[in-house]
Amino acid sequence: MADNPSSSSIPLLPDREGEVIEEGKKEEKEGEKKEEKEGEKKNVDSFLRLSWYCARILFLSEFILFGSAGNMVYLVYAGAAPKSVGCVGDGFNITDICKLPIEERANLTCTLQPFYEFRSLNVEFEYYCEETAKVKGTVSFQMAGVLFGALFWGFFADAKGRRLALIICFTATMILSVVNSAVTSLVMFNVIRTIHAFFNGGALIVYGVYKMEHLPRKHRFLVSSLIAWSPNYILITILAWLSQNWRTFQLVIVAFCLPAFPAFYFVYESPRWLIQRGRIDEAREVLEKMQEIDGVSQTKREDMQKMIDEEHEKVLARERKAKNYNVTHLFRHTEMAIATMTLSLGVLVTSMIGYGLMFNLETLSGSLFLNSIYLGLIRWALNITTGIIDFNVVWAGRKLFHTIGQGVVALGLMMLAWTHYEGKSEAMAEVARVSTLISAAFVSQPPNLSPSQTFISKGMLAMEYFPTVVRNSAMSFKTTFSRVGAVIAPQIFLLPIPWVPYALLAGLALADTVAFLVFVPETKGRPLPETLPEKKKKKDLSPEDIKPSLQK
Repeated sequence: MADNPSSSSIPLLPDREGEVIEEGKKEEKEGEKKEEKEGEKKNVDSFLRLSWYCARILFLSEFILFGSAGNMVYLVYAGAAPKSVGCVGDGFNITDICKLPIEERANLTCTLQPFYEFRSLNVEFEYYCEETAKVKGTVSFQMAGVLFGALFWGFFADAKGRRLALIICFTATMILSVVNSAVTSLVMFNVIRTIHAFFNGGALIVYGVYKMEHLPRKHRFLVSSLIAWSPNYILITILAWLSQNWRTFQLVIVAFCLPAFPAFYFVYESPRWLIQRGRIDEAREVLEKMQEIDGVSQTKREDMQKMIDEEHEKVLARERKAKNYNVTHLFRHTEMAIATMTLSLGVLVTSMIGYGLMFNLETLSGSLFLNSIYLGLIRWALNITTGIIDFNVVWAGRKLFHTIGQGVVALGLMMLAWTHYEGKSEAMAEVARVSTLISAAFVSQPPNLSPSQTFISKGMLAMEYFPTVVRNSAMSFKTTFSRVGAVIAPQIFLLPIPWVPYALLAGLALADTVAFLVFVPETKGRPLPETLPEKKKKKDLSPEDIKPSLQK
């Protein structure tokens, strides 16, 4: 009533009764006009609610995210190097042979006793000291698999449907996870995991789009902050600690993901995608089922039918133009091309930082498991805080959160560069530990869509900025850069001078902060765009336009 006052809702003052009634009628008419105007602009967003059907989508999304995130974080533990490698021989006991020169190590005759928190590939296949780099190197191969998977399945989802792509990718990752737990060599592990990564990359990219296309725009940031990597990261760490070895851990991840299979039966294809593909009858059927599940009134269902008919007309108009959309359409408008490259290069930088820090957690002082839990708790607290602020503070947008988050990351990396430059000591080790956890909490990866403040901001803005006709292609293109960053990250941290990787990444983080602030538009609160902007046509001068100018 406060937004649309009527004459009966306004207190009447004795000396101005007539004026108040007239004012009330005037405002009522204006309110009716406003409602009519809003009715004309209704789209799919107008009929999305955070209700029962959305709960089904979020239930499925959680298990897909858990499986995808679990298989990414899995590498942190499966590839963890032992804390030290002892050597017990006749009359001598060496605490850690990795601190000895390679020549001296080769002449030792003793029994190796690795000290570890988690029985990783390094321990089982006896890759110690410098040889642990072989296991770290497999990360680059697997991230390449994720890269190509994100590209292929992104295009597949645009052509054949989000739900079908998710079913294929999720099923394949679960089967290959079981196969992976039985491999007998590092080579077999690398081959299976690279194929696995191809499907996991697809699940990651499509899951984010599928979930976002069902969320009301007001709740997108908050829900993405709650159903995110952070809480799952904590649970995954606890399961890793309970599993104690890489084979059992892989099977535990599969077991926890099993509820997703029956959940697929209770959700439908994205109505946005169906409308954009011209499958109007199917879109109408899906939206009617969603409205029925949510208990929506008949009046709103009639409004929905009107909206679908209007969208159908738009689709027919596009079909008459016979245009097929692909990634090249991202670069046909100057503003969109600049935003696309800014976002893509930004996730490249963020991915390099996130994966680089995450896959080197075992090098920090303290327990690998405790450090991982601290990381998850800090990140989750940040996500919830920013989600609440985003929901309640209108002016707090994607760009503000990204600027704060990436700025903190840059400062943390500068601190890490300084601690490594100064050299190792007990105090410096703690400074490095705190700086790493804070930086990783603000930036730590995963994709698509968003585990941390900077990734959520980038992912949300990209989802809201790109039109439906190219959204999956745009997200795949952006995610390609993210995966390239993941491929590069392990190699950067193998540089011989310890402080150089951190200084390099700090500079890139600062550059990304400025570029995101300058070249990317704010999207908070805007409806998801459905089509590409029209190209501005040059006006043809008619004789009537030319005549006045000639007379002058």
